[in-house]
Amino acid sequence: MGNDTNPSSDLVWEAAMSWVAREHERETFDASARDELARWLQADPAHRRAYDQACRLWHLAGFVPPATDIEVPGDEPD
Repeated sequence: MGNDTNPSSDLVWEAAMSWVAREHERETFDASARDELARWLQADPAHRRAYDQACRLWHLAGFVPPATDIEVPGDEPD
């Protein structure tokens, strides 16, 4: 999505990433938020495509170890 020159695509991508992040905040993602997400997804097929891509990215990012778990030669621990 970052290579797309259409500013509205960037806004859709940002909204999709925001929805995915919000969805993982279980304490604040209630029935009202689920309904709002459903309406957003139904409003435009581009929303669903961006959301699906954002979900895949979120999932893949979960497999990336935190930087603190990676030893870099020459770096001293904090």
